[in-house]
Amino acid sequence: MQSARTDKIHHDIAGEDILSSKEESFIRYRTKWDENPKNLEYGDFPLHLDIEVTSLCNLKCPFCATTYSKFTDGFMKWETVKKILDEAGEKGLCSCKFNFRGEPLLHKDIGRFIHYAKKKGIMDVFFNTNAVLLTKETAKMLINSGLDRLTVSFEGFEKEMYEKSRVGASFEKVVAHIESLMDMREKMGSHKPKVRIQAVLIPELSNRLDEYVNFWKDKVDQVSFNDMEPSVDTIKQRTKKIISPWICPSLYQRMTIMWDGTITACKNDYNGKLSLGNANFMSIQKCWISSLEPLRKIHCEDRAHEVEACGECPLRMSELIKDENIKTRDN
Repeated sequence: MQSARTDKIHHDIAGEDILSSKEESFIRYRTKWDENPKNLEYGDFPLHLDIEVTSLCNLKCPFCATTYSKFTDGFMKWETVKKILDEAGEKGLCSCKFNFRGEPLLHKDIGRFIHYAKKKGIMDVFFNTNAVLLTKETAKMLINSGLDRLTVSFEGFEKEMYEKSRVGASFEKVVAHIESLMDMREKMGSHKPKVRIQAVLIPELSNRLDEYVNFWKDKVDQVSFNDMEPSVDTIKQRTKKIISPWICPSLYQRMTIMWDGTITACKNDYNGKLSLGNANFMSIQKCWISSLEPLRKIHCEDRAHEVEACGECPLRMSELIKDENIKTRDN
């Protein structure tokens, strides 16, 4: 039996490592993040939770699954967040990200959620944002809340390139928002949140990464990009007949909780096909240990292709393309 694979879709290309720390507890956490999938160990609680405070988004990006998905939208209630974080704090959760499919700054209580997570002792609290709503008041709130890091999704360094990708956003306004946050952080004497710029590697950007880095390297802490994910139809065409020893690392690291409390096994399960229960009514720990075990078993038996959501996973596809040790089914 081979170990689970690591996620190679994300690439940091300039600036400091915003996930580095000299604190022993943080180093232990990141060591487990790397080692647990290799050793097929999962402990008694996930290392990380993706907590979706809302599934709504204020942009319509052409490459984003949220733009085309037809799931039910909503906002997570405070009672749900509190229940999740109370258990997470008791069980020693290391990290949480306050988004999944939507834009977290749309939630009026995002600052309250961050503050409560830090109060519960969660070391690494962060989220991704398009920064359209990152006003000066919001920036000050995020700094005061104790947010550890913030990833801003931003394609490129030119107005046309950016606004073609981030439909509904203004290049000048969003750049100004980011610069204002960094300036306010300095004036308030804080080193957090650490700010990362993260682009989807659209075709127009793929041969211009040096220009992208030069534009952002002095404006933020870290510059990165994610590989552009293929469509579900493309994945089905290329991988539906492939049997592979690939084991998903997420099964040994993290779980996702949707805005209505639905717990799913995967951060790529946009439509909840891997639903394991609901955090409003069940223990996250029980779900992690017991409910996920059948899926772990399927992956360890080289049968991930039998699970619809896993067969549609862009992470699996990226690994299969690189993997020479694969075989094809007869039917």
